[in-house]
Amino acid sequence: MKKFIYSKYTKFIAAVLLVVSITLCVLSGVNGVIDCSNEKEFIYNFESDFKEMQHFSNLFAATEEAVFYPCYNYDWNEFVGNEIAEQDFEIIVQKVEKQLNNLYCADKINYYVKLNDTVFTNCGATSENDIVTARIYRLTRQNADGVTEVESSLRHDQIIRGFPIQESITSMVICTSIKEAYVDECKVIWYRQSAMINKIFASVLICAVVAILLFIYLICVCGKTKDGELVSVWIDNIWSEIHLAFIVGIGGSSVAGCVILIDNLFRGYFSYNFMKIVIVSLVAIVSAIVLTSLLSVVRKIKSKRFIQTSINYRLAKRFFKMIFNFVKLSTKTSFIIVAMLLIYTALIGVLAVGTFESPIWFIVGVLLFGLASFAVAYRTKDIEEIKKGVREVRKGNLSYKIPEVKSSDMKELAGNINDIAKGLDESVSAKLKAERLKTELITNVSHDLKTPITSIISYTELLAKIEELPEEARDYVSVISKKSERLKNLTQDLFDISKVQSGNEDVVSEKLDVSLLINQALGENDNEIQKSGLPFCIDTPKELYISADGRKMSRVVSNLINNILKYAMKNTRVFVTAFEKDENVVMEFKNIAAYPMDFTADEIVGRFVRGDESRTADGNGLGLAIAKSYTEICGGNFEVVIDGDMFKVLLKFRKNS
Repeated sequence: MKKFIYSKYTKFIAAVLLVVSITLCVLSGVNGVIDCSNEKEFIYNFESDFKEMQHFSNLFAATEEAVFYPCYNYDWNEFVGNEIAEQDFEIIVQKVEKQLNNLYCADKINYYVKLNDTVFTNCGATSENDIVTARIYRLTRQNADGVTEVESSLRHDQIIRGFPIQESITSMVICTSIKEAYVDECKVIWYRQSAMINKIFASVLICAVVAILLFIYLICVCGKTKDGELVSVWIDNIWSEIHLAFIVGIGGSSVAGCVILIDNLFRGYFSYNFMKIVIVSLVAIVSAIVLTSLLSVVRKIKSKRFIQTSINYRLAKRFFKMIFNFVKLSTKTSFIIVAMLLIYTALIGVLAVGTFESPIWFIVGVLLFGLASFAVAYRTKDIEEIKKGVREVRKGNLSYKIPEVKSSDMKELAGNINDIAKGLDESVSAKLKAERLKTELITNVSHDLKTPITSIISYTELLAKIEELPEEARDYVSVISKKSERLKNLTQDLFDISKVQSGNEDVVSEKLDVSLLINQALGENDNEIQKSGLPFCIDTPKELYISADGRKMSRVVSNLINNILKYAMKNTRVFVTAFEKDENVVMEFKNIAAYPMDFTADEIVGRFVRGDESRTADGNGLGLAIAKSYTEICGGNFEVVIDGDMFKVLLKFRKNS
């Protein structure tokens, strides 16, 4: 049962039924208003019996007012307290007669009025006894002292009490009855209208009760699961004020819209069917929107997020945080600026008020504004100087110094920026010096190591030629030979890359055939390629030329081929291609790595960086670094691309036609 109650489908169905109930409730009410307006005369006023109708009391009151009001002077300016201006009895009689002759309900009632000895009647009655025999009547008597006696056939009659009357009137009798034919007519109308109102009230009440029950259910279950866990939906992230605006604004606008539609219907601007379709659509859409926003507000309140998702809360929080940070971090200058701003604002307000008295204050205000503008412009000049200094430092001009500025806090800022630039300049100079010394050290050491290494290799070769050496000694000689050869290659590589990075390498540019360059390098490494068992797929079209140093580019291509032979997965194909693209010649070397490549393209071209850190034989981590350096000093672009297990190197040069 709990699962059913908290099911999202049950909630959705309840929401739909709620919208339908509200729509039917409004439609029933609108139909009732229209039905009531179609009645020629609406006399039903929620009485329990038609004989107690307010309508009958109104008819009695109309007759009594027609008599009472002429009995005092209509000139309200002559009233002093409760006193009234006196009138002649003849004038009063004329006024009463005129009022009774113009009585709007004279065709529905019989009346007998007697002022002193003067009688007014519309039914030939000779006394009040001829009137009180009717089913519905009222008799009012008032003497010269203003004492009023009332007798009525209505149990809950709304009686007009007497007014102060003229001294010339010693007695007053007003007796009114409803004509029998009109009583019967009212009875039929009253019962019909009573049944109509009760039907409308019942339909509206049923729809309203259903809507209230569904709404209470949705309020209780929205935002919760069957386990009592609070949940929210994406619409709950909308600002709380927007939901409230939808609830109040759209809800109120829809009520106003319905009233306007009904008014236009009465004016005859459109038909009843059209109005009904529009009202049903409007109420259904507005109810759905308002219900959605209302339930979202309820979910926010349950999850205690209503305040947190309020834009006013966020703005207030930021404002107070900004004020707190300002107070916390502000300098003396900041407080001076704020104080000056407050004083300036107050002065402008005072001058604005004074302008209404004299134009001179407007001129003073303009001068004050000019003075403030000059102060701001003067301060802006310092800011522009600081901005210029920051731009120069960002460009790398670390020797630039910001000129002297006038304001104290800006002066401190400019000095700090100058100190930062000076520190960076010194740091860069020291780093460049250290890099240059390191390069010179590597170059000198590499050069100094060449002679002893050459001697070691030479003596190793001589030892290997001695036939009387024991077999164990020959193994030692073989190991020394391999290690010395590797040391020789490492020393040469260090020497080469140091020369390139120190800028001492000479470049002899010439026109090179890319196909010939690649095939020559493949031929030089043919023995190693055959031993590796890696099939090389070569696609190098002829007549693709570049301008570069042939010796260095041969070293680049050879290093890339050696790198492939060392680190490519066995029994996988290697692709070496060359092609033209956008006026450039591109050489591409692709292979599948035999190990996980957990490094980036920038890392692998660094010095002494090897792709497979677990390997202990062959390679010194300088091959790609040398290839990249040689490519760049020859005017080309060296790019490494890693795609899964695919390792790819791209050499790009401008085409030489």
